[in-house]
Amino acid sequence: MTRNGQRLMVVMPHPDDECFGCASTIARYATEGASISLVTMTRGGAGFWNGRAAGDLRRLSDVRELELRDAAADLGVRFVEVLDYPDGALEKVEEVDAVRERFIGDIVRCLRQHRPQAVVCFGPEGAYGHPDHKVVSRLTVQACTLSGDPTAFELEALALGLLPWSPSKLYFQTATVATVDSLQLPAQPPITTRISVSGFQKAKLRAFSRHRTQTQEWEPLRKFVEAQGDVEVFSLVGGAPGLSEDDLFAGVDL
Repeated sequence: MTRNGQRLMVVMPHPDDECFGCASTIARYATEGASISLVTMTRGGAGFWNGRAAGDLRRLSDVRELELRDAAADLGVRFVEVLDYPDGALEKVEEVDAVRERFIGDIVRCLRQHRPQAVVCFGPEGAYGHPDHKVVSRLTVQACTLSGDPTAFELEALALGLLPWSPSKLYFQTATVATVDSLQLPAQPPITTRISVSGFQKAKLRAFSRHRTQTQEWEPLRKFVEAQGDVEVFSLVGGAPGLSEDDLFAGVDL
């Protein structure tokens, strides 16, 4: 299969989130010729360094951004944008109107620059309930709604020479019943789309190995990959009841 002309954007809160969620799908689609862009809203400075408090958060942020770029390169991601919103405090972003607007505007700018037909982010439950994941889910939904509106962020669009762009499809990452039970996750969005990633599971693990400061997450990731099996699953926002797809670009007119 060739995916020339197909463009996928993944919007995540932290470095390494791309590996937990949909790294095998990214690797498969990139291998097949799709253009993948990855937008990460924080630099991961509130995390741990191999299970220990980092101490120097600025240095941890610098290292985690480099790790993210290495992981993305391994997966075949073509464009990476790393923003510097406060890791672990994205709920504060929603409390200040000007900051919230800037956050949404950054995602809108990326959508207009890269013009993806399909977008993937976390669902409203935040995968396992992480507040940052929930915020990015909510604000990505809003950005996808506004990016096609020529009156939204109009001055920035004019300054950068960007035209309105509406993605054809927005997906939430979700999980199978087996994965929910195995990892004791909260209720997940309904599965509409199952992507076969047979042969690409090792790509996920290989990319995660680039996040060298995050070895404390290795065992949870291994369990997650085992629970997923040879599919990664998604929920099409606004999808019809009973919808069953095997391609994020199903029905997209290029």
